[in-house]
Amino acid sequence: MSTSRAKYDALTATDLCPQITVTRQLPANLREADLELFSHELGTTIPPTQLLRVDNVRITAEGILIRGGKILPESFAFPYLRDQWKMRSVLKLLGQSYLLNKVRAIPEEVVWITDAWSTGYFHWLGDVLPKLFLISDLARERILLLPHAYANFDFVRASLKAFDVQNVQFISADEVVRCQTVLLPTPVAPSGHFRDDIIKGVRRQLLEHVGSDLPGIERRVYISRARAPKRKIANEADVRAVLQKFDFETIYAEDLTFEDQVRLLSQARYLVSNHGAGLTNMLFLKSGGSVLELRHHTDRINNCYFIFASALDLKYFYQACEPSHPGEDPHTADLIVDPGVFEKNLSLVTGE
Repeated sequence: MSTSRAKYDALTATDLCPQITVTRQLPANLREADLELFSHELGTTIPPTQLLRVDNVRITAEGILIRGGKILPESFAFPYLRDQWKMRSVLKLLGQSYLLNKVRAIPEEVVWITDAWSTGYFHWLGDVLPKLFLISDLARERILLLPHAYANFDFVRASLKAFDVQNVQFISADEVVRCQTVLLPTPVAPSGHFRDDIIKGVRRQLLEHVGSDLPGIERRVYISRARAPKRKIANEADVRAVLQKFDFETIYAEDLTFEDQVRLLSQARYLVSNHGAGLTNMLFLKSGGSVLELRHHTDRINNCYFIFASALDLKYFYQACEPSHPGEDPHTADLIVDPGVFEKNLSLVTGE
């Protein structure tokens, strides 16, 4: 999302990264019939990244940026999300921001790195931390301000330690923060895309912080979504029976702290899971590792993990699966994994 300086007075913009074009590798086990799922993602133009300096901004507990009675586009990852907000009660939002909630003033410069899309595990690691990586020296010397909900996320607090941010403040649920000056980096890449050098830098910084460099360990990990409310494997017992043949261990991310997940996956060479937050942990595999994603057979939209693997120099494998209820949307559908095809794919992944 680009921003025009003409939209604001009292704005300066500093260039952080130039526009680039990135190319991606096709899946290692691509079936010709599935090429149309991936072909549109093989080349992407990444817009330039800038550091914006905006004065006189109010920020709500939910992380909405308001200036002069207008919601700033930087509150959202995509324009359509801003349009959805407009369809809701904008007057109510502004009333809470200017009349109902208490106002806390911050005269110092603050750094703002999130948007309304950032609360998920993937988006925090893939969208937010690259911004922090780019401006980490600046952030260490200022207040890093975050929305109210982020205070409850272990992965937020734990990952921030890796960047040595000294002054993190969370907006309270019943307040609006009035900021004299907000320093705001624009996206490092559109959500679901990456600058390879930056995301690898994020990986390096997190691994160095956790201290998980254990040579010679090549664990085989399956991250189960059995406890998730949606997008589960309907026949997981069949899947786990095949996984046992290849000595994969099953884990539940819900049982592990963020640092535990970093440490465990840094010891892994192979990662298997279906589309969901658990696959984000491929970030902690070392270059040359392999990932197998179990995905809806019609889904050509949610390619973030295919793109993620390529950016991290990982071998990407996939298996196209039928939904448990015919015609169900890829965002919600439980999947049925063909055990025979799965066993053949694991043979390709592991070379056995």
